[in-house]
Amino acid sequence: MTISITGLTQNTSILNTLAQVYSSNAQLTTQEQLDIINGRIQAQLNDKIAALQTSDQPDTALATATQNDITRLKNQLATINGDQSKFSANSNLLSDIETQLASLQTAATAGDSASFDKFLAIANTDLGNLLVVSPTAPFQPDSILGLKGTGLGIQSSATYNLSTPAGQAAAAADVGKAQTLINSIFPATSNNILVAGSVATALTNQVNSLNQTLQQTQNTSELQIAAQTAQLTQQAQIQEHLIQLALGNTTLLSDALGSAANPPNLPTSAFDVLSNAVGATSTTANAALNSGTPAILSLLA
Repeated sequence: MTISITGLTQNTSILNTLAQVYSSNAQLTTQEQLDIINGRIQAQLNDKIAALQTSDQPDTALATATQNDITRLKNQLATINGDQSKFSANSNLLSDIETQLASLQTAATAGDSASFDKFLAIANTDLGNLLVVSPTAPFQPDSILGLKGTGLGIQSSATYNLSTPAGQAAAAADVGKAQTLINSIFPATSNNILVAGSVATALTNQVNSLNQTLQQTQNTSELQIAAQTAQLTQQAQIQEHLIQLALGNTTLLSDALGSAANPPNLPTSAFDVLSNAVGATSTTANAALNSGTPAILSLLA
């Protein structure tokens, strides 16, 4: 008996076409959905990262307080450095005044009016260049302001008349008083230089320590933000993959249509039916008949 499959062939062609169309449409729709979903996931990820960077910043109050301390200490350091510079300049000027006073003493004793007036002019110039530093702690009063107000107390050679022993003695006495005054001022100035240096070093160490603390706090926050950002990114990627796998199940209908379009071969004889049912073929059936045991009866064995 022969079965015509012309109609089945036409139906099979239609099923193949439907399977291909559905598969193409499903893939297109799935990709469009994935693009939309991935876009939303990425937008959510960006929002979370932005919020993370805002919320995980170092304690604003602590950072502000630390920065204010640094600024305050730097201002103090600038003031101390300025005072130290003035003290150093005064020290050099006082040292030169001492030198000029020694020369004045020699000129007075020798009755050398020209040299006396020359050395006095230099000493007075040094006196005018001395800098006044406010006597604030931790510095000692250095009496510079008073010295500039009263002067050295030494007159010109003409006032003393250095050509006479009395004039020479009077000039030498005034020079001696000026030397005593300068000698009393010098130690305070030298000590203030040392104090300014010690304070400047201490302030510098404090500023460096606070800067280091502030930097470490910022670095720790940045590392935490980086780690949490990586974790959020990984979670977003996993979410995208899971959604992609879920959308991939829409191809099941396409597979079903493909199976319908390609059915198993139709049986052409009773032996093919047995073959499809129990695994027997016409060849094995004929062999069984020739052996005296029909294949159908073998099912009962």
